[in-house]
Amino acid sequence: MPFEALNTRRLYSQIADQVATLISTGEYQPGDQLLSERELADRLKVSRPTVREAMIALEVRGLIEIRVGVGIFVRTQPARQQADLVRAPDPAHSALEIIEARLMLEPQVAALAAERLSEKELKVLKKHLRQLKLAAAQGRWSDRDDRALHETIARASGNQVLSDMVQGLFTDRDDALALKFEEHLSQMPLVRDRSFNDHRRIIEALSRRDAQAARQAMHDHLASVQREMLAGWASEAAETSGTPDTPL
Repeated sequence: MPFEALNTRRLYSQIADQVATLISTGEYQPGDQLLSERELADRLKVSRPTVREAMIALEVRGLIEIRVGVGIFVRTQPARQQADLVRAPDPAHSALEIIEARLMLEPQVAALAAERLSEKELKVLKKHLRQLKLAAAQGRWSDRDDRALHETIARASGNQVLSDMVQGLFTDRDDALALKFEEHLSQMPLVRDRSFNDHRRIIEALSRRDAQAARQAMHDHLASVQREMLAGWASEAAETSGTPDTPL
């Protein structure tokens, strides 16, 4: 099946739609394994992060299953649902765009918060940190406490415009695609542990009212999340498991 020319829509959405069409027309069968992320990027002449977002968009639609360290497989879907799942509306912003915006905004917000937060707000932050620690000890990540912690820091900056901007970014992050992206990251123990320690360092800096340290700790945390998003879930096993005779 020939590929369609890519247009002005988001590249990852176009790639997701092409793969979804291949699934709906039977060129990929339930249980089939797709090419690896690297091979798809080479075949389509796009970046691996673009392919990664496309695959997560397809997983959100229920068309594929991403098995960390193994590969990407077509799921079985009832025929009556298949057509509805082929195309889905684009989210307002991609997960990678959101983390890029947060990286530019939140370090300065944290610096302001270090100078302005109240003891009550500090107690709230420590409460959410305890909940994050408890969740991490149970092998999971608490998105609710993560968001509440960052939004509390934003409110503590004393700037309502900045607070609204941070809240808006988290609202965008909470669409299905962005949450699925972060779900993959949270399944990795080292990423969970690093994220908890990052949050601990941010709150320690805020407790000392050290604006420079708070700015740096927030920057380091979000830069780490961005790196993990760009690195993705692929392992050597997944990289070498593609089937070369598949259409994509």
